[in-house]
Amino acid sequence: DTYDVGITTITWTVTDIHGNSSTDTQTITITDDEAPSLTVAADQTQTADPGSCDAAVTVVGPVTADNCAVQSVVNSHTGTDDASGTYLVGTTTVTWTVTDIHGNSSQDTQDITITDNEDPSLTAAADQTQTADAGSCDAAVTVVGPATGDNCGVQSVVNDYNNSSDASATYPVGTTTVTWTVTDIHGNS
Repeated sequence: DTYDVGITTITWTVTDIHGNSSTDTQTITITDDEAPSLTVAADQTQTADPGSCDAAVTVVGPVTADNCAVQSVVNSHTGTDDASGTYLVGTTTVTWTVTDIHGNSSQDTQDITITDNEDPSLTAAADQTQTADAGSCDAAVTVVGPATGDNCGVQSVVNDYNNSSDASATYPVGTTTVTWTVTDIHGNS
């Protein structure tokens, strides 16, 4: 016959033609060794929230099933059955684990990728005017650098006059235009 997972005790009774009988028991044990199925959703990619180096992500959860019943579904990011939350720029691998009512489990992973497409901010200081040094047709100028910022972090600030982060140098008489370039840690500039 068909037996449920678990222990079923059968009592056997034998009776002879004169009404004498004896009984004994037999145990039928059915085990569930079948792991539950787990199908994770496709990897997700999202742009960082404006002004932030992370993003609030609604994560599509996995599809699960089991021959007996699923007891729990948890993920490594939140420790619950819902991986939605805040993710940093970069790729976070979320490990999903499904466990059935008999302790069998399966795992699979899903990648959540957050990209930084936000350019850093750059505000050049006011234009500077200075008199040439005495007896010279140029001047040693201490240049005020630009104000910069970024949602994730500034990697470099470079000017085109001396290719450094400090444009202070000797400038000839006349107008020199200094172009500043700021680049963030993800290559946006």
